[in-house]
Order: sequence, then structure tokens, then C-alpha cells
Amino acid sequence: MRARWILAVGAAVALAALSGCGETGKAVPTSAVVSTAPALNPDQERNRRIHERLLELGCTTNSCIQTYFACMDGYLAGEACEFYRQHPPVR
Repeated sequence: MRARWILAVGAAVALAALSGCGETGKAVPTSAVVSTAPALNPDQERNRRIHERLLELGCTTNSCIQTYFACMDGYLAGEACEFYRQHPPVR
């Protein structure tokens, strides 16, 4: 008898706890998230244009793109910069 009473009380507590988890209404967002792209400074804009041009020319790998910019910035010279010399950046 006592086990049934404990079981009944436990079931009542569980039912009361679970009833609080039910959805009572439609959730309303409190704020809207608006993502805007930050404006690029002139150097970033130029690099973006160069990057797009490199993709058009077939320079699609990370190593090709990084080599191009290294040659452009003077960090690399020699045979590795042949593609850079053939396709200098447009100012």
C-alpha cells in the first residue's frame, strides 16, 4: 500500500513538473539580427579585386594566390614570380 502511495505521489510530481515544459504560446523574437558587411578600406578593396582577377586567370589555389601577393609585396622574387610579372596588378 505504501509503495502505491509513493508511486502515485511520484507520478503526480512528475506530471506537474512536465506540464510546466509544455509550449503555452508562440515564441516571439525579442530582437532582429541584421548582419551587414563592414565597409572595406581602399587597400582591402584593391586586394579583393586582385583576388577576383586571379581567380579569373586560373590562379585558384591558396599557394598561387599567396605567392602572387608575396611577389607583389616584395617578399618573394625570382622564378616563382613569373606569373606575377605576366599579370601585374591593375592600379
